[in-house]
Amino acid sequence: MSPSPSPAKTPLRNRVVLMIVCTLLAVLLLASNLTEFYNGIWKSLDTRVFRSLNSTVTPDGYLTQFWAWTNSKTFDQGTFVAMLLICVYIVLSTERKDRIEVMAKIGSITFLILIALLVSKKGVGEFIHPSPGLALTPFNNINDYITGYTVKTSTDNSFPGDHAMTSALFAGGVIMLFRNRPYIATLSILLMVFVSVPRLAGGGHWFTDVIVGGGAACLILLPWLKICPLVRWIDSLLNWGWRKVPAFMQSWAGRP
Repeated sequence: MSPSPSPAKTPLRNRVVLMIVCTLLAVLLLASNLTEFYNGIWKSLDTRVFRSLNSTVTPDGYLTQFWAWTNSKTFDQGTFVAMLLICVYIVLSTERKDRIEVMAKIGSITFLILIALLVSKKGVGEFIHPSPGLALTPFNNINDYITGYTVKTSTDNSFPGDHAMTSALFAGGVIMLFRNRPYIATLSILLMVFVSVPRLAGGGHWFTDVIVGGGAACLILLPWLKICPLVRWIDSLLNWGWRKVPAFMQSWAGRP
C-alpha cells in the first residue's frame, strides 16, 4: 500500500494556509445559512428541494415506503453497520504488514466524526431551527401512510443534519486517506447520498442542513488530516498497544 503524504513533509506555511482558507470558507458557508443572508441565498432553494421530494410521498406510492424505511431507526442502525463493514473490509483486504497503519487511518476518521457529533450536540444542539416538517405545513407526512412504526418528519433543531454530517466526514476521510482505493471512495459517496436524501423528502431536514452542515464540518475537520500527524499519533498508539497483546494475536497483523 502506498503511504499517504505525511503532514511533516508538507511545508508549515502550506499547512497553515490550508487551515485558514478552509476555516474561512466554512465560516462563510455557515454565515450564509445562519444569518439574514439565508433568505436571499438559500431559502428559495430549500423550499423547492423539499416540495419536490416531498411530492413523491403519496398514499399508494412505492417511494413512500422507501422514504419511510430510509427514515427509520432500523435504517439508521443499518448505515452504521454498513460503515463498519466498509472499515472491516479495508482492514482485512490490506496486507498484514500494513494493517496497523490502515486502522490508524480509520481511527483518525472516527476521531473527527466523534468531535463533529460532540460539537453538534453540545454546541448547536439547542439552536432553534425548525425543519420543513414544521415550517412548511401542510405537507405530505410519511406517518399518515405507514403502519407499525413512525419516523421523524419534523424537529425544532434540524441544523446540522447529523447523519449527513457523519457520512460526509466518513466519505471525505476515505477519499483523503485511501486514494488508492477509488471503489471504496465511490461506495462511501453513494452511502452518503443514500443517508442524506431521505431526510429531505421526509421533512426532518432542509437541504442546507445537509449541504451546509456537512460541508462546514468537512471544511473545518478534514484538513487536520493534512495539518497535523493525527494518523501517525494513532499509529504509534496502536503499535504500542499491539506489543502488549499475546504473540499469536500479533501474527494476524503481521507484527511478530
